[in-house]
Amino acid sequence: MTAGNRITATSPAGSIYDLGYRHYEGKRRGRGYAIWSLYVESLRSVWGFGRPTRAKAAPFIIGGLYAFPAALQLAFSSTLAAQIQSGQTLELFTYSTYFTQFGFFMILFCVAQAPELVCRDQRYQVLPLYFTRALSRVDYAVAKLGALASGLFLALIVPMIALFVGAVLMKPDTLGALGDEWPKALPALPACLLVALGMAAIALALSSFSPRRAYAAIGLVAYFLLMEIVPVAIYAVGHGDRVNWTWSDKLLLLAPSTTLGSAVNWFFGTALDPSLPSTLGGGDFLVAAIASIFVFSGVLLFRYRRIAA
Repeated sequence: MTAGNRITATSPAGSIYDLGYRHYEGKRRGRGYAIWSLYVESLRSVWGFGRPTRAKAAPFIIGGLYAFPAALQLAFSSTLAAQIQSGQTLELFTYSTYFTQFGFFMILFCVAQAPELVCRDQRYQVLPLYFTRALSRVDYAVAKLGALASGLFLALIVPMIALFVGAVLMKPDTLGALGDEWPKALPALPACLLVALGMAAIALALSSFSPRRAYAAIGLVAYFLLMEIVPVAIYAVGHGDRVNWTWSDKLLLLAPSTTLGSAVNWFFGTALDPSLPSTLGGGDFLVAAIASIFVFSGVLLFRYRRIAA
């Protein structure tokens, strides 16, 4: 009798169905494998794999738009090289300023994909299926955070690779250019990792408080906008003609995009935006960025330790 076969009963009571359930007899891989499986599946969800085609549209379109300027520079690297040799001055995208210039695309990436990772499990009440097995609440949160951070890191590092390849191709001596350009590009690895962790922690922590993706997305947009506008507005008022609020300088450390972008400058050893106060250095923004990762990761873990399942 195979699974799904229908057997007609001799009594008028109805029909009997053999659903084919049987005990699992394979190897039980334990907690570590459960965390890894959730991480891999969540990372696939970040990019829409295993889901309908429309689910892939947002991450690939946003990621493509973020990488487009660097890809354009790479595509025209030979033309740029000819112009450089002719003595013309060109404004090229650099490793240290790329996120500052186009980081809003990564905010959109978080707004689109962070609710996708955590809201559906709450809305459809599947968390008990996770937490009654080897996977703990902390394991669940860590796997989701790692998946979103990995997806963001991939989106962030692709333009850096394109900038690196383009810079090498623009030099007449390719082998020599590799040795010269590598030290300049290497700080992009920790810088992209910091940005990915920082944005993933913020996005997941805030998204975990709503079972509905739309509400979570609206909350993320509101947070990123307000935390960029309000500190800058208070800073501007605090340095007016009749006031001198020196404490308002520190409020800029609460602006997520400004903080992460300035921390990237610290890795490359480049100057900060001239509009930022001279009382703050790159190290201050780096400490603030790392602190925000710990704070929002703690909020995320606290949320899942308290969430009803």
